Amino acid sequence: MADNSDLSFTGLTDEQAQELHSVYLGGLTLFTIVAVVAHLATYIWWPWFN
Repeated sequence: MADNSDLSFTGLTDEQAQELHSVYLGGLTLFTIVAVVAHLATYIWWPWFN
């Protein structure tokens, strides 16, 4: 068990914070890719700039 000197103000150890950060960035990357594809598909289907 980690003692209190290893914890940040969030209550996570450094390893836990790095793992959470990598999961967060993975989700953000996936969301961004899906959003870009959705915008491109919408533009192809119904272009708003002619």
